[in-house]
Amino acid sequence: MEEFKRNNINILLEKSPSTPRFALNLFFKLNKKEKYFGVNSLLARLLLQGTKKYTASELALEFENECIDISTKAKQDYIKISLVFLNEDFKKASELVKDLILNSTFDDFEKEVYKMKGEIISDLDNPKLKLTDAFIKNLYKNHPYSSCHTKMLDDIDKITKQDIIEAHKDMLNTQKAIVLAGDFENREEILDFFEKEFQFMENKSTPSEIKDIFKNDIQKDELVWLTKNDASQAQIIQGWIVDSFNSPLCAKIAVLNNILGSSGLSSRLFVNLRDKQGLAYTVRSQYETLLHSAIFSMYIGTAPKNIEKSLNGFQIELKKLVDEEITDKELKGAKENIAGRLKYFTQNNSQIASIEGYNYIMGLGLDYNKRFMEDVNNVTSEDVKECAKTLLSTPKLITIIAPDEYKIAL
Repeated sequence: MEEFKRNNINILLEKSPSTPRFALNLFFKLNKKEKYFGVNSLLARLLLQGTKKYTASELALEFENECIDISTKAKQDYIKISLVFLNEDFKKASELVKDLILNSTFDDFEKEVYKMKGEIISDLDNPKLKLTDAFIKNLYKNHPYSSCHTKMLDDIDKITKQDIIEAHKDMLNTQKAIVLAGDFENREEILDFFEKEFQFMENKSTPSEIKDIFKNDIQKDELVWLTKNDASQAQIIQGWIVDSFNSPLCAKIAVLNNILGSSGLSSRLFVNLRDKQGLAYTVRSQYETLLHSAIFSMYIGTAPKNIEKSLNGFQIELKKLVDEEITDKELKGAKENIAGRLKYFTQNNSQIASIEGYNYIMGLGLDYNKRFMEDVNNVTSEDVKECAKTLLSTPKLITIIAPDEYKIAL
């Protein structure tokens, strides 16, 4: 991936010979707290619901007729518009995405609010999603990262069409990047095209309002209990706010995560809690990095009678990482697994454009994956022990959904 700047437009290009389809991603960094939870998600949806030139159905038909796959996504730190299309349809795809960014009418606002509300209510019927929702809401509390389904549902009727218009203006007045991966013939022609036709992607210097208001509100161990009396399975998430990819600890936590619970059948949680003790239907750990912080968590689905035993199992496995030697074989296997996953998720143009664009808009640089793997390969068993020790001494949030008769207290 190469970086180019044309009239303050950030353009990233990856030449992928002999591939029939381009992947084009447009990234817009989010620097402002949403007026109401759900504004950015609603904006991302409405971008596909009609422009001054096309109605929503006409726009959908244009993409379908040209075999252009398009999607929008609003995450905690960015909004992304992704397209995949045949190489020969580059100009048409670019014309359509430019139109929906600059000329969206947001006329289907009320209809989209109704649809989004219905989807949120439906999603929250899923116990696992409801559990995750409560975990995020309580882990981040008053921070913008606490945006979740229940908070969106509380706020969605407060959102007006004017709020969407203002959020759209903010989106266009922030840091942006164009990312293209494919088998293009003339690099200069591509760059000239973006410089001429995508002037709206010019970067603006806007200070972040999000980092300054971040605060870790978990000062002591907390338990959030969600009652579901007809549940045959208890679901548990235990987690912490930890350092993200801008910290030297990132690679160390990634290796710990792989050893503990993210490497599937060979991970310690799977072997010891599921295979040996039969506690789990599903068990894993996860390390999710964000711009201003990250989350390390452990999840288990178990019989309600095994709630306390499962929580003790989490504690025991972390303590083992501190007290017992991590073998060279296990450490090497974790590093190889991380490298393999990184390679697996950067195989096609769509994956390349998405991951490299994300690294770039987060300020990590185009060589981040290489630097990250160098850091991973330098992680020692002592580094993993120190990370585990830090988790054991850091206040955690436990969120459980289960029948009330199995309720526990910390």
